[in-house]
Amino acid sequence: SNEKWCHNHFLSCSALSMAEVIRAELVEIMKRIELPISEPDFGSEENLLSIKKALLSGYFMHIARDVDGSGNYLMLTHKQVAQLHPFSSYYNSRRIPEWVLFHEFSISEGNSIRVVSEISPHLFAELVPHYYFSNLPPSESKDILQEVINHLAPIPAMKEEQK
Repeated sequence: SNEKWCHNHFLSCSALSMAEVIRAELVEIMKRIELPISEPDFGSEENLLSIKKALLSGYFMHIARDVDGSGNYLMLTHKQVAQLHPFSSYYNSRRIPEWVLFHEFSISEGNSIRVVSEISPHLFAELVPHYYFSNLPPSESKDILQEVINHLAPIPAMKEEQK
């Protein structure tokens, strides 16, 4: 069933249904104004990466890291600790992602984050604006990201000394 598949892939069935409706509306608009429509590339690694990049580009301030391997997520912006919301697909899974992008943070629901997507620190380092990163408060997470950024930066070519 669709719901079982969604649960197995850590997806919200109702959110996907809404996305399907919105996509159909957008396709209709594109047809009406005669824009080219390519076939969706669902399930491919490239498509998954594109979706994560789009999410991260808009929600780069909503990054948290599991600091102790037990689901205690420290938010990078204001060092608030949160747990996964009980409705989160990862909540009942054995695999707790280390780095996540979250859509909502709720103090009233026990400092929880919800609508969570796993991301890699490499993707964060590649996409997040430098001004944002440089203004993050000091933390172990920031140090890890700085290491990643240092490795991504091109090494300046050594200039040969002229004789």
